[in-house]
Amino acid sequence: MSQSTVDRNFAVIASIAVVIGVVAGFWVLGGPNRQRLIAADRERVEDLRSIAWRLYQEAERDLDRGQAVELPESLEGRNSAVDPITNLAYEYRRLSQTTYELCAEFATDSGDSPLRQTPRRSEENEWRHPQGRHCFEFDVSEAPSPVAR
Repeated sequence: MSQSTVDRNFAVIASIAVVIGVVAGFWVLGGPNRQRLIAADRERVEDLRSIAWRLYQEAERDLDRGQAVELPESLEGRNSAVDPITNLAYEYRRLSQTTYELCAEFATDSGDSPLRQTPRRSEENEWRHPQGRHCFEFDVSEAPSPVAR
């Protein structure tokens, strides 16, 4: 076999391997649009987590001052985060004096796409959501972690 035949065969095999790698990458990770949707959902979860932490810290301050904890009726005027795609405020609903829910419209199912590259098991399960509208329930007297429903 001549050197040019060996070189040609190697080039063909290498090209096939590259094509297989690219196809496998898209199959496993999804295309760029899917990755953008996953990133937007990650940002939604981080926004909801941030809102929950702010409410928790406000409740702690009230307790430190000897005041009763009472959740606000709405988050209007509180500089709350907005959905990264729609630019609309996340849905907040007060359920009782100390419990509330935060809702968002998710583009993906978190079971199909992890929230983080290396999630802690407890966090991954706490912030699981289906595609579409989903609400997380919180108790402001406890550190933010969605209440299992």
